[in-house]
Amino acid sequence: MPKPGSYVLGATCVAFEAHGRVLLNLRRSPERWELPGGLVETGEAIHDAAERETFEEIGVVVRVRGLIGMYQHPSRGILAGLFVADHVTGEPGPSDESIAAEWLQVETALERLHPLYKPRLQDVLAAERTATLRIHEGQRQLAQLLTCDNLAAQRGSRTSGSRCELRATMPGEWS
Repeated sequence: MPKPGSYVLGATCVAFEAHGRVLLNLRRSPERWELPGGLVETGEAIHDAAERETFEEIGVVVRVRGLIGMYQHPSRGILAGLFVADHVTGEPGPSDESIAAEWLQVETALERLHPLYKPRLQDVLAAERTATLRIHEGQRQLAQLLTCDNLAAQRGSRTSGSRCELRATMPGEWS
């Protein structure tokens, strides 16, 4: 945890597969159903952390499509970005951090999710558009993830879509 008066940065991922099911994992400790996510490493782009954590926790490769919002947990000193993503490859399974992982229908996922995570899935489903994300060092912009339509909000339709435009000013440094 961060030192008193400071925050750590986290990333949470709401990933969908081609039929509109959402990815959840049953965490080992504390044992509860969650959305994949974790802390951002120094030098790592926050959206890359969402993709990395999903793979590490569940074994599924996803591609972030956009930023939905930010969540602050003052008593724990955590500020986390919430990202919507699409399944690229891999099947969910257990890991060192997860007892189990599954693709679930949205309604089932909403029933299973721990109360801390349920509003995050609801926010993804309600958001018509994603938010802009800019990554910079001082005045030098490294990358930006632009605003686009959030296909996850269009219930009943195929959720996969292209990533909101990612503009990198340092080629090859950011995915």
